[in-house]
Amino acid sequence: MALTVSEAIAQRRATRQYKDAPIPDETLDLIVNNALEAPSAFNAQMRDLVVVRDQAVKQAIFDASGQQQFLDAPVVFVVVGRSEVVPEDAEEILGAELTEKVRGFNGSASAAKLREIGIRDAMLVAGFLLLAAQEQGLSTSPTTGWNEDGVKKAIGLEARDDRSIALVIAAGYADEHPEHPGRAINRRVDDKY
Repeated sequence: MALTVSEAIAQRRATRQYKDAPIPDETLDLIVNNALEAPSAFNAQMRDLVVVRDQAVKQAIFDASGQQQFLDAPVVFVVVGRSEVVPEDAEEILGAELTEKVRGFNGSASAAKLREIGIRDAMLVAGFLLLAAQEQGLSTSPTTGWNEDGVKKAIGLEARDDRSIALVIAAGYADEHPEHPGRAINRRVDDKY
C-alpha cells in the first residue's frame, strides 16, 4: 500500500536493525529511480547514487564507520557529490547552450565551492531516497559518522578529489520499531532570526 508523502515523512525513523530479507530488484530500482528524480542546480545532476549489496564493500564501509547497520542491512546507499565544473555527460543531458551556461557559472568556482555544489545536489537525492524507501515499506538509517576517505576507497573512489560523500544510508525491512524521538518546536523561524 503506497503512502502519501505526509505519511512517509511522519512514519520514517532511523532504523539500525534489519531483517535478513533481500529487497526485490523491482523495489530497489523504483526507489533508486525516484531518488534520482531529485532536482539539481541547472539539472546538471552533480551527484551519483551508489547501491551497495556486496558484503565485502559493506564490510569496508563498516570499517570506515564502525556502524553495524552497514553490515546488517541488505542495501547500503552512498550518496556522492560530484565536484567537476560540468559532468562529462552534460551536453547529452543539458544540450550545448545550457552546458556552457553551467560552465560559465561553475568555471570560476573554487574547489571548495564545487564540492559544496555537489554536496547540495547529493543531499537532495538523499532526501528523496529516504521518502522513496519509506513509501516502499523499507526503513533507513541515514548516517554522517564515517571516514570519508575510507568510504570512498570502499566504493572505488580512492584519491578522487572530484567526488565527496554526502550521506551513507543503510536500508532494509525493519527488525525494530523505534519510537519517534520528538522534534523541537522552536526550529521554525519566520522571516528572520
